[in-house]
Amino acid sequence: MGVLARAPIDLLRSAFDDSRQRHAARRLVGPEIGLLQLCAKAPVTGTPFHLGEATMTRCVVEIDGRRGYAVVLGRDPERAELAAFFDALLQDPQSHALLASALLQPAEDAIMARRCRKAEEAQKTAAHFFTAARQGSAP
Repeated sequence: MGVLARAPIDLLRSAFDDSRQRHAARRLVGPEIGLLQLCAKAPVTGTPFHLGEATMTRCVVEIDGRRGYAVVLGRDPERAELAAFFDALLQDPQSHALLASALLQPAEDAIMARRCRKAEEAQKTAAHFFTAARQGSAP
């Protein structure tokens, strides 16, 4: 599900346009935009606390008795519906084999490339500090 939620939207659109089952999909829920409570734990004590809220979009789709679920961060109804559609298709063994090579692998590659690109951009702004050994005693 994480791969579908982060996949480039143009990749999801093109795979949906190529799908023969796109007309068989029936929306059961949404897409609905709402809030998701974010919880975290204090690093030292491990005490849970309310970090805040994030906007999310959810959708549930049914195709031939198989239900696909999607929850994506942000306000993106199209992405949530497409992710739910493919989640339902991936439950069918025949569709899973086709989608694994046609959609999931390219999506994983695109996600990894985006992560590397962001890491390179962040590295350009990194401040590098060094310390010189001092002679004598510390001040």
